[in-house]
Amino acid sequence: MGLRQKHADHIGKQVVEPLDEAARIYAAYFDGAIVGTIRGNRFSDLPTAYYRRLYRIDDRFPFDPHEMSLTTKLMFDPALRCSSYPIRLIVHYARDFNAGRPCKIDFVDCRRWLLPFFLKLGYVDYLGWVFHNEYGSVRPLFCPADQVLRLQRLRSPLAAVARDLCDNNMFGGEDLIRRLSLVSQADRGG
Repeated sequence: MGLRQKHADHIGKQVVEPLDEAARIYAAYFDGAIVGTIRGNRFSDLPTAYYRRLYRIDDRFPFDPHEMSLTTKLMFDPALRCSSYPIRLIVHYARDFNAGRPCKIDFVDCRRWLLPFFLKLGYVDYLGWVFHNEYGSVRPLFCPADQVLRLQRLRSPLAAVARDLCDNNMFGGEDLIRRLSLVSQADRGG
């Protein structure tokens, strides 16, 4: 990807980061080869401190750290990026990661070209561009688990997962979107 990752092992052709130890890491396979990955952590995991600062996780988000998740390392073989594989992995991850102890909100960051993809999934733009030490300019986004009606309106593949896990706005997620969304603030003149 042309990035300078400080945990990259160029000889072994792998990246092993501190977040990996506490994470749940998922993989997609095609013909026996790994073609995609996604990693999930909770903000109660110690290695997430950098992301708590970067994403400005503060009193705006009225949840305990173990109720908030961080999704990273969503990567796919370029030949399969426009296939159903990434969506299938994301939906499996959302359902499985939240099966035993659901999170109330998930955070992710993305680069410019992925912003429409994540917005269509139901993530919300709340902060603007920030500088990530390894990835450069990224956009932090959040996705409340209980935004059932909004996900249905967006026809997000995550709507079925939300419907199975939550009642609409049971944690105040839709209220949070109205309050923090940069789009909502622009509509209000803020």
